[in-house]
Amino acid sequence: MKSILPLFLCLSLFYACKQEKSTSVSEPESIEKKISAVDAKDPDTNDPTILKTSTGKSIKLITDQKSSSLSDLKIVALDFTNTKDTFKIEDCDPLQHAWTQDLDGNGYDELYLITTSSGSGSYATIYGFASNQDLSMTPIYVPEITEKELLPEGTYHGYMGHDSIYIANNKIYRKYPVYKEGDANCCPSGGDKILSYSLKQGEASWILKIEN
Repeated sequence: MKSILPLFLCLSLFYACKQEKSTSVSEPESIEKKISAVDAKDPDTNDPTILKTSTGKSIKLITDQKSSSLSDLKIVALDFTNTKDTFKIEDCDPLQHAWTQDLDGNGYDELYLITTSSGSGSYATIYGFASNQDLSMTPIYVPEITEKELLPEGTYHGYMGHDSIYIANNKIYRKYPVYKEGDANCCPSGGDKILSYSLKQGEASWILKIEN
């Protein structure tokens, strides 16, 4: 009996350590907003929206509203010739608009998604997916608004959200009120600023390039 007791204690300690280790590994890590490719065979958990391009292609958009301020978006290129591309945008702000538009005039529509944060700033974010001659889809690179861009010499100086995104004349426009130093969130005093984006083909990907 005395020889069994130490063995029982050792096994108990080993099991407890194993349980503690597995718990720490399974704790969620901080998730970065990103566009990722996912398995096209994943089941749909929400009713999808089908968007049609001018060339008759179908893109399925599935929104998983995880909370009042966070969503997952899944984009599926349904009938593109060579592939059934599927992308997922994780933990993004709630979706406000979804458009198909041929900004660069190459005859093939892109997909643009606009999300807006639920906080007091109502910050808008642009996501884009380009058609590669209706054979496949590729995420469009959209430059982020960095701290450097918010400095006095930066493109977004005075930006504190409250922006609206719209399409006109084959460009995407971002209009927002300009905040001066000391302005309260309710009362920007710097007037409005409008930035325009054009779609360009880079060396490795499509890019939404700011023109002003």
